[in-house]
Amino acid sequence: MIPFDQRTGKIWYDGRLVDWPDATLHVLSHGLHYASSVFEGIRVYGGRPFMLRQHIARLRSSARVLDFDLEHDDEALHTATLDVVTEAGLTDGYIRMNAWRGSEVIQTAALKTSVHTSVAAWELPEGYYAAADALDKGIRLTTGRYRRPGPEGAPVKSKAAGNYMIGTVSKNEALRAGYDDALLLDDRGDFVEATGAHLFFTKDGALFTPTTRCTIDGITRACVMAIARREGIACTVGDLAPPFAGEADGAFVCGTACEILPVARIDEHHYDLAGNEVIRRVVHGYRELVAGRGDVQVPDTWA
Repeated sequence: MIPFDQRTGKIWYDGRLVDWPDATLHVLSHGLHYASSVFEGIRVYGGRPFMLRQHIARLRSSARVLDFDLEHDDEALHTATLDVVTEAGLTDGYIRMNAWRGSEVIQTAALKTSVHTSVAAWELPEGYYAAADALDKGIRLTTGRYRRPGPEGAPVKSKAAGNYMIGTVSKNEALRAGYDDALLLDDRGDFVEATGAHLFFTKDGALFTPTTRCTIDGITRACVMAIARREGIACTVGDLAPPFAGEADGAFVCGTACEILPVARIDEHHYDLAGNEVIRRVVHGYRELVAGRGDVQVPDTWA
């Protein structure tokens, strides 16, 4: 993979398209030193950014949680994203939208800092999140050693860069141990999510998923739940302690980057993917949704 600072093309940066190498920030930016940065990842299918308005709304909400406002309105960000996708000639790919505080001050207080925004897009290489055969074979998860903080301990409802440090460390350790990703517990010891994807279990033809008490409200998660409603698949949202992994008959993770990925193993628990009809229906429903087909209604909860 070409390093991201060595690519060519255009990035939308603070209101205009600039050459890829020129989309830089100062090393003393507040966003770098104090994690005053929020982001969104958006998939492109058939040249169309999927759930773009919902992602923009969540970016704005994330910024407010971190006590700053975006400098550009939703329509400007919507147009910017379409321009970047067109400029890149993308049919299928990935968009990364960022907003961060500038370099006016280097201290924890940041009331007088500027706010910057960028939108970049590129093709996703095969195996970006997991091996190319992961949809058939499933991925392997292990419980990470760090826990997600509770809502009283961190701005968990912001898709903030700082909230992903735990995920980076945990996934690195999982990969070194021969797994594909880590599962994170919350401050109470219950399941939350993988390092960059929400978690679902299947049991007796129904879905079970942790609450989002300690994490963002996932857009792909909302799509899965909408597909389940259409398909008549019961979906229970609640506190799921680690022993539930042994009671379930299947599991999958979902997110913008990984889409829907079945899980073959969680720690010592193994799942038979071949006969899991619930996961098959969810995968099929999601493929229909991203292709613009079907009548699934996804609630717009990020406005």
